[in-house]
Amino acid sequence: MSEPTSCCRAPGAGGAYCDNCDLLLGLDGLHVLAVERAPDLLTVTLESAPTRVGCPGCGVIAESHGRRVVRLVDAPCFTTPVVLIWRKRRYRCREALCETGTFTEQDPDLARPRGLLTTRAARWAIGQIRREHASVQGVARQLGTAWRTVWAAIKPILDAAAADESRFAGVTTLGVDEHIWHHVSTKPTDDGGRGPKELTGMVDLTVDENGQVRARLLDLVQGRTKAAYTDWLDERGEDFKAGVQVATLDPFQGYKAAIDDELAEATAVLDVFHVLALGTKCVDEVRRRVQQATTGHRGRKGDPLYGIQTILRAGAENLTDKQKGRIARAFAAHEAHQEVDVTGSSNLSGAGLFMLLSRSLG
Repeated sequence: MSEPTSCCRAPGAGGAYCDNCDLLLGLDGLHVLAVERAPDLLTVTLESAPTRVGCPGCGVIAESHGRRVVRLVDAPCFTTPVVLIWRKRRYRCREALCETGTFTEQDPDLARPRGLLTTRAARWAIGQIRREHASVQGVARQLGTAWRTVWAAIKPILDAAAADESRFAGVTTLGVDEHIWHHVSTKPTDDGGRGPKELTGMVDLTVDENGQVRARLLDLVQGRTKAAYTDWLDERGEDFKAGVQVATLDPFQGYKAAIDDELAEATAVLDVFHVLALGTKCVDEVRRRVQQATTGHRGRKGDPLYGIQTILRAGAENLTDKQKGRIARAFAAHEAHQEVDVTGSSNLSGAGLFMLLSRSLG
């Protein structure tokens, strides 16, 4: 046939392109020529509209010099992996003194030169890894390609983001916490091992103009030590440290010492999660001690304190009347059980929390 067919006839390059198909594709300047669907793959053939192009070397209008077909992996569509067949236009410079010769059209919005994934597929993959906690292998499976193909596409983007210092601007509330990377041995192996188990993570907890906490990860460094946090703060510079007004931390003396040394003007606080975790841990320890002292053994089925160990960790506002009754009966079963009641009540008071945090931070 003399021209491509489509599901509708729309004004375009001689009426050859379908506006509806182009809208569904969502790539400006590129037009759908054909779509083929197999059970596990959607293949879309596309091209740009013919237009006059200047030589990148001399600016003289170049002449058409055939096509080059490129296969690109795109983001999934309708739960199906997608492949784009891009019929790239090639051009030749007609200027005798120009050394450019032939060149091929490029579209950075579609894909980077020599890339195997489209730009939006790479963004989609990073989004899946960041927000959905997907692995690179899992993303590759959804894209219908290989692990190395996905990693080669997203690594330059991640490297550029890691090198962008602008993400540290405007941080007034800085959080720090440990992150356990893995739970296997750190001893060297033939393939190099998995590296350190513990990492230190820095988080931006600044409240924006809308009253929302940013809650975004700023960086991860190896180790869970004072030096790891101190070195990271030194790398940020004095302007960054001077802008931090509140520094949150977990109950680790090394982080507190780093804040005292590097963020002397900032207010050091424990975040709510760790405050509640410390209070719950204290109640659990007292319950176990009283259990052992009154029964001579660890908790067993039928023991009053053992039967309420789970609901003791819940907030009082979340307890049902039945659960409150179980707690009251357990405390009344033995005079020594009142220690657990007192511990839980004191942890909720300001004085109790102050004593608990003071012991935790030395």
